[in-house]
Amino acid sequence: MNVWARLPRLAARRPTPTAEAAERAVAEGRHADAAALFRELAAGGDALAQRRLGELYERGQGVVQSVVDAVRWFRAAAEQGSVAAQARLGEIYLTGLAAPATASQAAIAKLEANGPPDSVLHRLFPDGLAVRQDPGQAAVWNTAAAKADDASAQARLGYQYASGFGVGRDPPVAEYWLVAAAQQDSAAGQLGLGMLYAGTFDGYRNDSRALGWFEKAAAQGNSTAKLCVAILLLFGDRVTHDEARARALLEEAAEAGQPAAMFHLGELYRRGRGVHVSVPDAETWLRRAAARGHVKALVSLVSLFTSGPEPDAGTAASLCRQAADLGDGEAQYLLAQFYLAGQGVPADPAEAARWFSKAADRGVIAAYERLGALHAEGKGLPQDFEAAADWFHRAVAHGDVNALYHLGTLQLGGLGMPRDPRAARQWYRRAAKQGSGAACLQLGILYAKGEHVGQHYGAAARWYAQAAVHGLAEGRYNLAFLNLRGLGVKQNTARGLLLLEEAADAGSVEAAWALHQQFAQGTYVTPDAAAAARWLLRAAEMGSGAAACRLVQMLDRGDPLAPPADRVNSLLERSAEQGDAAAEACLALCYLQGRHRTANDKLAMQWFLRAARGGDAFAQAWLGDAFATGQGVAADPVVAAAWYERAA
Repeated sequence: MNVWARLPRLAARRPTPTAEAAERAVAEGRHADAAALFRELAAGGDALAQRRLGELYERGQGVVQSVVDAVRWFRAAAEQGSVAAQARLGEIYLTGLAAPATASQAAIAKLEANGPPDSVLHRLFPDGLAVRQDPGQAAVWNTAAAKADDASAQARLGYQYASGFGVGRDPPVAEYWLVAAAQQDSAAGQLGLGMLYAGTFDGYRNDSRALGWFEKAAAQGNSTAKLCVAILLLFGDRVTHDEARARALLEEAAEAGQPAAMFHLGELYRRGRGVHVSVPDAETWLRRAAARGHVKALVSLVSLFTSGPEPDAGTAASLCRQAADLGDGEAQYLLAQFYLAGQGVPADPAEAARWFSKAADRGVIAAYERLGALHAEGKGLPQDFEAAADWFHRAVAHGDVNALYHLGTLQLGGLGMPRDPRAARQWYRRAAKQGSGAACLQLGILYAKGEHVGQHYGAAARWYAQAAVHGLAEGRYNLAFLNLRGLGVKQNTARGLLLLEEAADAGSVEAAWALHQQFAQGTYVTPDAAAAARWLLRAAEMGSGAAACRLVQMLDRGDPLAPPADRVNSLLERSAEQGDAAAEACLALCYLQGRHRTANDKLAMQWFLRAARGGDAFAQAWLGDAFATGQGVAADPVVAAAWYERAA
């Protein structure tokens, strides 16, 4: 028989493809054969084959990997009622699918640029390389699979209704689908219910119910649920706090790669919650979190490096800059503060204003108040009281108490606002009512001086007392003198002295100086030289240049109550280095005359110049004499006259 005549009969004997044969080919690793078999079955309308062919395209097994073709076959199966295909489509459209890793960036760019339709790339991938996120389509397919009792689709659909992603936000419907998933022991459903009850989606909050569902998901090994349980054990409402267990769960979640768990572990060690404070452990965990993109970990590292016995402002500022560049508003605000104070970076008010502006754009309300203050002071920004008032009003609208105080000050002075003392007092009262110690103090001063209001020492005393309650040392200081003098309150010397001591303990240099004067002069108390010397030293230690100069005078006259000379010298030098003009002039004189230190004319001249430029009249007059007589410098009548004029 002619061999060609046998071909039709041979072809007719070729076995019909079956799903079993295709699955066997997959199991044996013959993916190309499997793809061919599934394709033939899929073309005939077999839903299972269509889904399996979609899976092969998604993985690139036996075919050129194409997520677009995968979705096309998943859709074909889903439209025939394949629940697994419906669920996979719901998952894909919820997040989108990127182009395969095998596709080069150049190929992706060419397709996205809509190049020639007859190009090889367009012929191979006419629909592109990626599947875009489509929350509406996700809801369609998740709903279909959820109604068919697919737990993963139910969990996803619950999330969509909870967040309003692709559907209208509907917490009761979200709860329905999440419960359905959770009852099938779906960790995703249990986690979603926990988040719903924890108020994550701006719904009602019940931390104890949330904890129960998080615990179920955590028991299945879900690291996100472990993190959530730990957070509730640390901060939850109406939940028994357990810092030790929280730390253990955070460690498990952190080891599973959860950056937020690393961050919270770092915070536990930084703050000493459930563990001893440990800067090394805090830094380790916070840096691990930051390396994985947790921006708030960088902000916490800033706090770590600006606190403690050995702060590192340079490192803190560098970390703050990283977080600020990543768009974190809090970091931008802190970086502005660094530039304003010259802490870790050169002082630069203009740069501070730039970062405050960025923070304000991010909704950091404190930045509104700072921008208003910079405009009011003309520091880093043009002085513009109207602009300042505008920023303060914006801050007040968001509840900033300091801005209320500033508006009172502008209104009192008629700066950028109509001058209105009564309205100013109303601003101050609003600020005081909301806890502003500065506003309480200002109201006390107004009543004590009788400025823009009838003088009333009783009212002044009450406002000073409120300022003290809010932690202002100046409130205690001013109230002390009302007690000493019996103004607005019954005269009470003991109470007045106690208030001065409390003010000094709270950091008031003026209070320490006042106590020195009280015991030195005996105005309201019996003179006590030892107490006077003790408070003078305290004032110098707190940074008073005048006190340091008076300690030098005690050394000059050989006062037995004077501290050791090296201690006095150290305090005088510190005040001079900090720019106190009187201390600079005193230090210059000590170097000139060799008092309590080795004489040094060169250093004396340097300190006289600094003191004179700082406004010290004695130093200016001394320089006038020096240039007039040529003492230690070349005589120069013109320069001498200039210094005399400044001294006058």
